[in-house]
Amino acid sequence: MEADMAKMAAAIKAHVPSYEGSSASGSYLSGRFAQRNHDWKTAGRYIDYVLKKHAANPALLKRAMVLAVGAGDYQRAFEIASIVTEKHEQDNALSHMFLTAEAFKKKDYQAAANHIQAMPEGGLSMFIMPLLYSWSSASLGQYDVTDLTSNSIHLYHAILIAEFMGETEAIKDMLKRSLSVSELGPEDVERIADIYAHIGETQSAVTLFEQALNFDPENAALQTKLETARRGEKSDIFVRIKTPDQGVAEAFYDMARLLTQDYSDESARVFGRLALYLSPEHIRVRLLLAEIAARNERFDDAIAMYKDIRTDDANFLNARRNAADILHEQKRSREAIAELEILVNEHDDIDALIQIGTIHRLDENFKDAIKAYNQATKKIGTIGKDYWHLHYMRGMCYEQDGQWEKAEADLQAALDFQPEHPYILNYLGYAWADQGENLQTALEMIEKAVELRPGDGYITDSLGWVYFRMGRYNDAVPYLEQAVELMPYDPTINDHLGDAYWKVGRKLEAEFQWKRAKNHSEDETLILALEQKLIDGLVETQSVKQAQSSTPTSNTPMNNSASNEAAHATEMQ
Repeated sequence: MEADMAKMAAAIKAHVPSYEGSSASGSYLSGRFAQRNHDWKTAGRYIDYVLKKHAANPALLKRAMVLAVGAGDYQRAFEIASIVTEKHEQDNALSHMFLTAEAFKKKDYQAAANHIQAMPEGGLSMFIMPLLYSWSSASLGQYDVTDLTSNSIHLYHAILIAEFMGETEAIKDMLKRSLSVSELGPEDVERIADIYAHIGETQSAVTLFEQALNFDPENAALQTKLETARRGEKSDIFVRIKTPDQGVAEAFYDMARLLTQDYSDESARVFGRLALYLSPEHIRVRLLLAEIAARNERFDDAIAMYKDIRTDDANFLNARRNAADILHEQKRSREAIAELEILVNEHDDIDALIQIGTIHRLDENFKDAIKAYNQATKKIGTIGKDYWHLHYMRGMCYEQDGQWEKAEADLQAALDFQPEHPYILNYLGYAWADQGENLQTALEMIEKAVELRPGDGYITDSLGWVYFRMGRYNDAVPYLEQAVELMPYDPTINDHLGDAYWKVGRKLEAEFQWKRAKNHSEDETLILALEQKLIDGLVETQSVKQAQSSTPTSNTPMNNSASNEAAHATEMQ
């Protein structure tokens, strides 16, 4: 067994299947390992090798069938599904569902109906079965949406089927019922709005498009829909189903979407692949599969999915920007910037130009970031509310580049647009405090930031540090202690607490914090300063020097993790 495990690990690490010549148990374990790492193609190869030795094992057959669908090897999956239903489990739900998809693709609607009828009730079938049954009925010329009433997705498909079958009188009533369903997601709201726009009720569409934009304010395609509806123009923008297999593809997509929201990514991938099989041009499926791949660190798969989006599709620019984000997260900044430059040069994409600046900023190439941000500003003209975050991001870069006057002007401008934005309040307030300027105003700004983000360790540290800079050491200590609790391994925050402890006479605790800061720091300048404090303590001149050498970035999104940076960027926009 140990030999099998070693062989498995070596093969996966090399990305080269070594199933030929290995034992069945070793190949099985290798397949499981590959699947857990979301490499379904490799996993399928290992399981297929095991099947050569255990061809009649139902569990292995079902696993191979699922892996084949997940890898996009549909013919292989359907062949196995037929074997499972004919020789092993006549009522296996997954096998019949896969064969249903194949039958719809071949437009053999009676065969599809037979497979749906053979699916057992319960489990998987509870949500998808009513959708498959109603679309199957429609394919055979029968209008039956009796069971599509329990949730917004079922009602949405009831509307699609009504439109497909020409039962237009039922649509308005079902739209109202859809809106009464609790917990509508942003895509549900948008799809209902699309239908209102389609039937000419543009005012209802406007209200819903505005609601959807609250979830995704940067969605250009959604903004276009809203503007069309505001002009009172009837629109044909909702997903019109021309064939029953397209309807089933939409049902599989909705199942995949729900599973993705629940982080059931393996199952979501299977349903997404079935949707793509039935409707290869289904853009939202490709975007969803790319999201699943990226979330599971299958970055090249995600990039490939994003790059499959056509240039004439409304999602093209955003998909390519997402691909560039993934490249940057993989430390492939040059490739990311090259992709974005194509968008800038060929599509005059201002957002891509801003994204280039952000990549430079995150890589601490502040001069290049400023250059990109300035180019974006020139293209925009006067920076308005849609691009206010340019002031904030460029202001951070100016501050890092030692151009304080320009930084202050940009940060003030950002604050004018967003007077209650916690990170702008924190950044500007901390910068002032660190330079000994506008201390009272800085204190008030950071107090407001703490009120808005009480659980943010960087902002809480800023408040303690402002008190320290004002000489209010006893007031500083509790906030700095709280900041260390929130961010226990941050060297700057531990250093700040050590300084405050020293000032209030708690010298042993100060030395402990300085040692802790040193142990967790990779900044040679900070380490040298900490070593000096551990020898001499915090003398007055050293305290001032240390305070002046600290930068606001230690308490802002600039030095946060990539995930926090992304969250803060979302709030900025």
